[in-house]
Amino acid sequence: MAIEQLRAAVQMTPIIDHHAHNLLLSSELEAHSMLSITTEATGSAIDQTTSTLAHLRAVHQLANILNCEDSWSSVQAHLLAKRRLHDNSWEKYCFRGIETVLIDDGLDAETVHPYQWHDRLTRSGCKRIMRIEKVAENILNVLWNGYHRSSEGHMQVAHSRFFEHFISSFSDEIESAMKDEMVVGFKTVVCYRTGLALPDSVDRNAAASSLHAMLQCSDPKSKFNRLADDVLSPFLVHLTAELLTREHCIKPIQFHTGLGDNDILLRFSSSSHLQPFIEKYPSVPIVLLHASYPFTREAGYLASTYRNVYLDIGEVFPMVSQEGQENVIREALELCPSEKLMWSTE
Repeated sequence: MAIEQLRAAVQMTPIIDHHAHNLLLSSELEAHSMLSITTEATGSAIDQTTSTLAHLRAVHQLANILNCEDSWSSVQAHLLAKRRLHDNSWEKYCFRGIETVLIDDGLDAETVHPYQWHDRLTRSGCKRIMRIEKVAENILNVLWNGYHRSSEGHMQVAHSRFFEHFISSFSDEIESAMKDEMVVGFKTVVCYRTGLALPDSVDRNAAASSLHAMLQCSDPKSKFNRLADDVLSPFLVHLTAELLTREHCIKPIQFHTGLGDNDILLRFSSSSHLQPFIEKYPSVPIVLLHASYPFTREAGYLASTYRNVYLDIGEVFPMVSQEGQENVIREALELCPSEKLMWSTE
């Protein structure tokens, strides 16, 4: 009877993918290698993934689903044919049973479907996760363009008003998102940019000086597409947490941790570096994405010892072997309460 009750509970519980990214436009399907479904490797290193256990398992599983030959070339051809169907039947098949998806749409707006488009694939409407760095980059681009169109642009850039205008605009965007029902949380990729060893606090004057130095090295046609300043980037993460605390907003901040491509410094991607930040903002829910792999045990420890920390175990799964998957679950559950484990597809 207990098993039947468990099955009924599982069937009745809505499946919410709490962190994913927009699907590619049909015109962009061949712009990215399908090999990336089981690896974060890039460049020439991605070709080596065909000998990994994760890739071999994926080929076997997909061949069964697609009813094709158990080989990568066959799977790749059948997948491309499925993805080119205009009725979205393949996408609907892949999304079956999912109640809704929370989408981090801060990667690229030009080559993907907007987050609302995905409503056709889920039972309930999809929601947004706002990427902190993208908000800052968009604001910088608008302000930078505006100041250079003015007759005294260079003088204004050197003035503190630029920083104050930037911070005011950034704060307005974050506060607006807090009130927006379509935005369910925030995401930071500071792990990729400066690492997770955030300073305990960042002086506002130091952040202003850092921004001015960055702007002085930029020409009028510059585009700010990758904010990666050692002072300003952590400052914006702290500012977001401060705003959430001040407004008593319970929307979480999701941190990319661990698993990443060669753009990341692995030694600074362990969530253990976030312990002072977690302690400073006890009312801010913090989600550690990707099981912090390969630092899963450290992430599980944080989730077990801090009420506001949750551990995501999603994207790491297609990237490691079956034994690796079992180890992720085992290490996460050594300390982390099961109700604090979250699943995402990334």
